[in-house]
Amino acid sequence: MYCRSLLAAAGLVLGAVSPLAQADSLRLGIGEWATGQASTYVLKAVLEDAGHQVDVSSVSLAAIWQGLSVGELDAFSGAWLPVTQASYLEGMADKIDDLGPNLTDARVGLAVPSYADATSIADLSDAGETFGQRIHGIDPGAGIMSLTEQAMDAYGIEDWQLVAGSDAAMSQTLKTAMSRKEPIVVTAWAPHPVFSDHSLRYLDDPQGIYSSNEQIHTVTRRGLAEEKPGITAILDRFQWTLADMQDLMAANQANGDYEANARAWVDSHPDLVATWLGNSVGDSVEQNVDESLNNDD
Repeated sequence: MYCRSLLAAAGLVLGAVSPLAQADSLRLGIGEWATGQASTYVLKAVLEDAGHQVDVSSVSLAAIWQGLSVGELDAFSGAWLPVTQASYLEGMADKIDDLGPNLTDARVGLAVPSYADATSIADLSDAGETFGQRIHGIDPGAGIMSLTEQAMDAYGIEDWQLVAGSDAAMSQTLKTAMSRKEPIVVTAWAPHPVFSDHSLRYLDDPQGIYSSNEQIHTVTRRGLAEEKPGITAILDRFQWTLADMQDLMAANQANGDYEANARAWVDSHPDLVATWLGNSVGDSVEQNVDESLNNDD
């Protein structure tokens, strides 16, 4: 009852079922930002091709971590570590398994257009009028928003407004401002389509609030590996690079059809997908499906 109340408070509504009650399905939490959309729907397509049912739950980041900790969700491919989502991981080490990074060389921070004069976050304290004392961010519960609140205190701009919204809303606000050559500060992370579409640069962070060496990890609820070793093995082998996902993120940015775009991407990258399935390049789809299902019998 206590855990159920926590989930309700966090906004997670998945139904009162135990992990074993849906043994034939995998429940993925999705982070509604560019990399989260890309990785989640690619994994969904790959796992479904391997004969598994996959349900995607779009809920808040806090609800995703809480859902994993109590077994209401099975896996999450959008854990930015070791810094950005560290506060969510703290206290859950005995309830969650970290399968390691699925993408390395990620970065988070504050960014401005290349035409802006500011080069460091420290410059913002004297540039409030220029930037309207606003930092344009994303979802209130996102790890980068918490880090930005810390940065605002650390750099003496606590009187600025941190504007919350969605990834899409922030991207559109940035696009509009840059089309008018207006100065703007945004919460930023890479990989992200805005770095392909716009000439942006990170502000230096001399106090080291943000991380320039982030990784995106896949995490699961504790016990999934024992219950579904075949599925967990695929999740564990899932690794790609910025180059692998650039075209997919661009397609998602263009039309928002995440599932169809992921399906097209999976179909056009058979060699990489084969490594995630644990098979040599050239093995048949039927062999991949049989081995994955047999492991989870």
